Amino acid sequence: MKLTIFLAAVSMVPASAQLAPMKPAPTPLAAKTGPGTITTPDRPLTPLQAILALEKDMDQRLGTTGVTDPCVVRGPSRGLYVSGLGTVFSAEVELAATPGGIALFGNPNQVAPEQKAKYRKIKLARVPQLEQTMRDVTLSLAASPALKLADNDQVVVVVRLWYQSWEDTTGLPGQIVARLDHRGGTVKVDIQ
Repeated sequence: MKLTIFLAAVSMVPASAQLAPMKPAPTPLAAKTGPGTITTPDRPLTPLQAILALEKDMDQRLGTTGVTDPCVVRGPSRGLYVSGLGTVFSAEVELAATPGGIALFGNPNQVAPEQKAKYRKIKLARVPQLEQTMRDVTLSLAASPALKLADNDQVVVVVRLWYQSWEDTTGLPGQIVARLDHRGGTVKVDIQ
């Protein structure tokens, strides 16, 4: 009974006495400079679909590095735009397919020492090939009109290298970073 009386009383309150809707908070993408004037950033936003397409292209290029035994892209590449920095694309790559069909958690004793040595030799030879592919990908990304980069932005491509637990990784890098200023210049590659 009390609920019915309360609802009846609330329904009789005129609409003008109700609270006004809250105004949306200002976004960092648009700042008001005067009444009725809105400015947008100097750089138009890069659509997510454009970044997704560039990620797929990067995966395809990385996955075809090495003609006879190509690199294995361990998961989809990820790209993002950081204001004031530029774009960063990252991927995880295995320099060569695991020998003998050993599963991810396979027994390392199943891999013969000769097979391990051959696998290591392939990986060592693949590092300069992957480095060149990363240079090409970085230049391609910098030239892409889909990214809409500002003049002071950079394009960074990072590949983290994946290894089996039984591998001898002496002399093999853990990651390779390629960087280019959007204004131009040469791609700088850092093998770490």
